[in-house]
Amino acid sequence: MVHGIRPDELVRLTPKLKSYLRRPNPTWPDIVDAADWLRHDLGVSKSLWGDACLAMGRELAAVTLAIVSTKAPEHFRTSPGGYFHGMVAKAKAGELHLERTVWALRRAITLERHAGRAGGSDRRDGPRAW
Repeated sequence: MVHGIRPDELVRLTPKLKSYLRRPNPTWPDIVDAADWLRHDLGVSKSLWGDACLAMGRELAAVTLAIVSTKAPEHFRTSPGGYFHGMVAKAKAGELHLERTVWALRRAITLERHAGRAGGSDRRDGPRAW
């Protein structure tokens, strides 16, 4: 586990990562490889990816990038790559708190499941957890 999250849970919380995986039950090395492919599509340079891996470790860099992939395009001031750059800078300063974001993603998934069981009500009009 990395920061209390298993590889299969990360895939469930960050669905865009799934299409970059080679097998259905990924390990952390699989997640890191998938994130390296995902980073290209998010516009994250290879040098920034390498910097992130050095600053926070490969697994946590992959978690961070997967989290970026969950954000809607209008969430970014500049680009997903710029947002990821800011997260790397926070990690270097000891100010990145991904556990909060992971819990918010978990809550959002739980709310979606409960909304689906309650007759399919659409929760999109409610506040976003992140």
